[in-house]
Amino acid sequence: MLKVKEVADHWQLRPETVRRYISDGDLPSIILNGHHRIEWQNVWALENGTFPRGARMDHYRQPLMSKRQLAGRLNVCIKTVERWIDAGLPTRSVFGSVRMNRADARDWLMAELDIDLPEDFFDHV
Repeated sequence: MLKVKEVADHWQLRPETVRRYISDGDLPSIILNGHHRIEWQNVWALENGTFPRGARMDHYRQPLMSKRQLAGRLNVCIKTVERWIDAGLPTRSVFGSVRMNRADARDWLMAELDIDLPEDFFDHV
């Protein structure tokens, strides 16, 4: 079970925004000891993207990246990232905010653009 702050960190949103989604009924949670707790399945269900299965589940527990974070890490402009998205870079939509799974982004960049990135390249975004 995740805390509100953990969900906010995963989605790269403010905790207040996550609490608003909970109070609006958009994000299911339970209350334990007076605090909201959210299951991973409910987090992933609200991300408009593939639902993680098997070994990929650990990758999908990592914080998502914004377009700005990806652009900054690769030292490219946001327009370049948007062109990559148009070309097929996998994204996840979180209440309208475009986010990327780090492993999916790395795999796509390596396969489609022949960019060689170490496995931990996005660990410090």
